[in-house]
Amino acid sequence: MAKDTEKAPRKPRSSKSESISETSSELPAAPGRSIVKQPHVVGIGASAGGLEALSAMIGALPVDLGNSYVVVQHLSPTHRSMMVQLLGRETAMAVREVEDGAKPEADIVYVAPASRNVIIRDGQFVLLETVREALPKPSVNVFFSSLAADLGEDAIGVILSGTGSDGTVGLREIKASGGFTFAQEPGTAKYGGMPQSAIDAGCVDWVLPPESIAAEIANITRNRGVALKPPAHTTQQPATTIKKLLLKVKQYTRIDFGGYKEATIWRRIERRMAANHVFSIEDYLMLTESQPDELDRLAKDILISVTAFFRDPDAFEVLASQLPVLFKGKQPGDEIRIWVPGCATGEEAYSIAILLSEMLGASASLYKIQIFATDLDNEAMNFARRGLYSEGSLAELKPALLSRYFQAQRGRFEISRTLREMVVFARQDLVQDPPFLRLDLISCRNVLIYLKNDLQAKIFSTFHYGLRPGGLLFLGKSEGVFQQDGLFDVVDKVSRLFRRRGMENRLPAGGFQFPSLGSIPSGNTTRQPEAEQQLLSAAMRRYLPATILINGNFEIQHIFGDTSPFVTLSPGKPTLNLQHLICRELRTDLQLLQHHVEQKLESATGRPRPMLINGEQQFIRLAVHPMENGVSSQLFLVSFEKVPPESPGERVTSEATGDTHSVRDLEDELTTTRERLQTVIEELETSNEEMQALNEEVQAANEELQSSNEELEAANEELQSTNEELTTVNEELQIRSNELAEALNDLEQVQNAISYPLLVCSESARLLRFNAPAASLFSLNASSLQQPLTVMQLPPGMQEFGKQVADALSQRKTITTSVFSNERSYLLNVTPYGTATSNLQGIIITLVDDTERLSRERELRKEQDKLLAIIHNSVSLVSMKDLAGRYEFVNRRFESFFAVNGYELVGKTDAQALPASIAREFRDKELEVVRRQEAIESIERITLANGAERTLRSIRFPLIGDDGLIYGICTQSNDMGSAS
Repeated sequence: MAKDTEKAPRKPRSSKSESISETSSELPAAPGRSIVKQPHVVGIGASAGGLEALSAMIGALPVDLGNSYVVVQHLSPTHRSMMVQLLGRETAMAVREVEDGAKPEADIVYVAPASRNVIIRDGQFVLLETVREALPKPSVNVFFSSLAADLGEDAIGVILSGTGSDGTVGLREIKASGGFTFAQEPGTAKYGGMPQSAIDAGCVDWVLPPESIAAEIANITRNRGVALKPPAHTTQQPATTIKKLLLKVKQYTRIDFGGYKEATIWRRIERRMAANHVFSIEDYLMLTESQPDELDRLAKDILISVTAFFRDPDAFEVLASQLPVLFKGKQPGDEIRIWVPGCATGEEAYSIAILLSEMLGASASLYKIQIFATDLDNEAMNFARRGLYSEGSLAELKPALLSRYFQAQRGRFEISRTLREMVVFARQDLVQDPPFLRLDLISCRNVLIYLKNDLQAKIFSTFHYGLRPGGLLFLGKSEGVFQQDGLFDVVDKVSRLFRRRGMENRLPAGGFQFPSLGSIPSGNTTRQPEAEQQLLSAAMRRYLPATILINGNFEIQHIFGDTSPFVTLSPGKPTLNLQHLICRELRTDLQLLQHHVEQKLESATGRPRPMLINGEQQFIRLAVHPMENGVSSQLFLVSFEKVPPESPGERVTSEATGDTHSVRDLEDELTTTRERLQTVIEELETSNEEMQALNEEVQAANEELQSSNEELEAANEELQSTNEELTTVNEELQIRSNELAEALNDLEQVQNAISYPLLVCSESARLLRFNAPAASLFSLNASSLQQPLTVMQLPPGMQEFGKQVADALSQRKTITTSVFSNERSYLLNVTPYGTATSNLQGIIITLVDDTERLSRERELRKEQDKLLAIIHNSVSLVSMKDLAGRYEFVNRRFESFFAVNGYELVGKTDAQALPASIAREFRDKELEVVRRQEAIESIERITLANGAERTLRSIRFPLIGDDGLIYGICTQSNDMGSAS
């Protein structure tokens, strides 16, 4: 049963929502326009601290907007949720729990059940069982992504208080699909993790408190309901106004949106109108006059600079499987060039860089990898250049890839330097600017779907020009190459992966040359079996008459059989035009038959002609055939067919009719007419030849000019492309130079902060760096750099310094020793260092003044000698043990009394060195000292190893450290004489 809190209508708790409802409902429709309801589905994601924000927002929403609201709140799966009842107290709208298969209804708040994911599919709710226990339940990302896919521009996403980053990925999908996105202002949230993650990902349109979010949703809903419906007599007015608006955008941002689809442009304009509470395109145009920055915001909305790492993972897996094939012929040192137009904030470009690194492994550094990432949005590219991404942006990335290619920095993740050096970011207009050349791969995903068909065709030709033969084109899941399918072959249709066809490589100047229907794509033809080939060859020799293959201009393409009786080479400049080579008897038939075949697309034959062949009269009939009946083609087969002569029986029958003279007269008249026609044709041919000769000269001159123009154009394009690359590299070098300057400044600050002298020298012992203490000790200045250490002024009395440095350089190992001057003593440390490509690059020298340390050591040693002399010459037996009873020190009196060696006794216990009775008694007294933690006096009567009995008066006291704990026991005993 669905949980429902429907009740008698009453006003919401928030008075603010009342004013919103009242003012919004009184908005009049603009003249000439009609109100069209466009209901939205509002997804609201929240987690910890979300109930307070949800109550404030739901309570502030008007109850008559016609929207559906779906609350996706992280809930405990083990406790019964009271969310429906709690939210029901805040609004007069009905509040229900989501049911599987239900359709969202207007002005109802739905709450996702605990431990179940909710999606919208085909306008219905679908409940899914959660799979991964570690993920929050229900998932905001899952619902938002389905909302974007199902409703597109009618989706609204809201992120409220919560921890973590759930919802960021889904909110980015809503933004990309044209929907509206909100996040609670982190300062008003009890926990700002979820809204801050979405804000950092750059996919939030409005950052507001919960009550203000409700007010803005109300404004958007009511303003978007005013759809532009101009009367018939003013149909051209809105189109003219939009053109003016786009012209202003172009002047302000240098971005031309003239090639974008009108529907896309209008939806984005409508979106900005709703955001600015404007009801007509004319009013919005006036708004841009007073607020020019709105033009930039409109341009950013049209560009939709939203992307993600490995968006559509299945497609990227297919791409990864094709990369080894694409780079099969690459050798270390070769270039790998990739272009990612429309890169937005860089996730797609870095995703491809990760694929390359995974494929090449450690050998990636051996290749010259250049990934050119371009976009019109400078702000998005600046974000991409920094390479810092929020945790929410990387939520879908595999943990192994995250740890391998990103470094955590104060709540964000920075792309690794290895990947960063592969990618070059630059501003580029995909339509107007020249492309990059010699590319192995172009990844242009979810960009072309917003462009008109003719502009798509031009861009595909540009991609074809920039790709090398066999290069890959990677498109988005809603895109295809149907505009220029003759330029690319399909590699994987589902993943939208295509391969460049190896045809003429020419950059389109303005229009486009589409492939003709009769074009035959190049490719490897499969060889026929040998027996079949022999059969075909034998059949052609036996049954096929002499045949010539010609094109539409009668140029000979191929000759089969013996055509010498019908074709002769004329004196003068040789030619392959069959009209000039064929015998006179068949020339007229050739022109007429070829014209007939070209028009009718079917075979045509002439009448038999008597010809003298090898001294024998034969009848030859000319036949012209198309390559395939009913199919237009520029190739024709011309066959010379032998036909049998008229039989005697047929001749007798003709004479028997009595029309012999009549037939002969007709034949003579026909012959005369034919001769006259032949004369006219010859004169026409002569005129045609003269015109053709003149045309050929003009055409040759035109071709030379065109060839020169194409060469200049190609050279210009190459120069422009090279200039673009140089500009891009220069920008990258400038950034690197600034980073290097900052690093150098940091290094100088660090080395000057070191209190002891520090010197850095080259492998040839020339000074490279020094800090302030070193300058003071060795009297150094700026002119001392690059000078040998041998000329450096040493402190008075320091003689061994140069020898130690020379030894460290020659032995290539760290040397630590003491050096002395007349005044001070220094601890010298000489450390060689190198790089990955060089074993030795230089040395680092430090001198730590240890004069005071040595002086104190001498004083301590003197005091220690005094103390030992007193203890060793004492008449008392003195010993010191650790808590385990092991001896650490005994004096000479103890050694002589017990006849033991002090050095051998250290580390042993009484049980190991003394008689058992003595050891047991000593240990019991020591444990008593540890237990009582105070000194204890006692008298022990002991029997020595030689049998003598002695009496000792002893005092045992604990040794206590600075931490207040006992670390040892000291015993002082006096010999009282014999036991008696």
